[in-house]
Amino acid sequence: MITNKMAAMTGRVIQRQQGIAGALSFWMANTSELLNFLKHDRELGPITEQSQLNLSHLVHTAYSGLLLCRQRELRKHLPTFLIDPEQHGALPAGIELVLNTLMNCMSLLRRCRVNPALTIQLFSQLFHFISCWLFNQLMVPEPGAPGLRSHYWGAALRQRLSAIEGWAERQGLELAADCHLGHIIQATTLLTMNKYSLQDVNAVESSCFRLNSLQLHTLLSGYLYANNEPHIPPEVVEAVVLLSRSSADQLILSEGREVVLQESLDLQLPFLLPEGGYSCSSITGTPAGLREFLEPISSKGLCCLTSQLNPEETGPCSSVKQIPLRRALTWPSTESRRWRRSL
Repeated sequence: MITNKMAAMTGRVIQRQQGIAGALSFWMANTSELLNFLKHDRELGPITEQSQLNLSHLVHTAYSGLLLCRQRELRKHLPTFLIDPEQHGALPAGIELVLNTLMNCMSLLRRCRVNPALTIQLFSQLFHFISCWLFNQLMVPEPGAPGLRSHYWGAALRQRLSAIEGWAERQGLELAADCHLGHIIQATTLLTMNKYSLQDVNAVESSCFRLNSLQLHTLLSGYLYANNEPHIPPEVVEAVVLLSRSSADQLILSEGREVVLQESLDLQLPFLLPEGGYSCSSITGTPAGLREFLEPISSKGLCCLTSQLNPEETGPCSSVKQIPLRRALTWPSTESRRWRRSL
C-alpha cells in the first residue's frame, strides 16, 4: 500500500512538472533508483510488483518529458546552422547555443546522478534529432531557405557538426554521436566528395550507405554547381540509385519500414530500463546528510536509523552486497502506523 501510494504521488508530481527539465531529471533519477531497490530486495520484490510496474512507467514518462524539453530548445537554435558562413563565419555565435543546450543537459543529468545508461539513451535521441532536422532541410528546404545541396554548404555543415562531435568525444559519447549523426554526416560527405564519373560510384555507395535511393537521387539530381565545377553525369546518378536500391532499400524493407525521403525526428528504438549502474553499486557508508534528514521524525519516535555491518548476511537487499554499511529503517509504536497511513 505504501509503495503504491509513493508511486501515485510521484506520478502526480511528474505530471505537474512536465515542462521543467530539472524536475524531470530529478524524478527520473530517483524513481529509477527506487525501482531498482524494490526489484532486488528479496522481501519487498515479490510484494511490490504493481508498484514496480508503475515506477517503470514513471521513469519512461519523466524521460520522455525531458527529451521533449530538450528537443524544443534545440529546435529554436538549429536554424543557426543554416546561416551563410560568408556573412557570419564558419562557426557563428548561435552554434554555441546548441552546444550549451547539450552541455546544460549533461550537467543536469550528472547533478541528479541519472543512471549512465539513461544518459546515453537520451543523448542518442538528441544526436538523432539534430541529424535528422538538418538532413530534412536538405531533402525538403523550407520556403526562403538557401539552396543547401552544394559543395559549399556540405563543407560548411560538416565543419559546424565537428563542434558537436568534439563535444561528444570529450563527454565519452563519441560512439553515440558517430552512430546517430550518421545521416547528416553522410549527406555532407556526398556533397563534398568526387561524384563526377562512373569510377566514383562504388566510393559513393560505401561512404553513403545509410542514405536510401530516394535521398541519394534527391541530393544528386538537385545538386547546385559552383562555377567551373564539373556536372554529375546522369549515368552516375542512375548507377548510385541502382546500387542503393539493392542495399540500403532492401535493408529498410526487411525491417518493415518504408523507403521515404525525410527521416523521422524520433529515434525508433525501445526505451530500456538499465540493469546496472545504480548508486547502490558505488555509494559506500551512510550518505552524508541522511542522519540530519531523518532526525526530526526520528526524535518523535516515528523511526530510527541503524547501521548494520556485513549487510550481505543480514540485509534482504541483494543489490547492496558491495556496501559495507546497511541502512535499515524500523517503524516502532502505534504512532508510526498512524504516520504511515497519513502518507
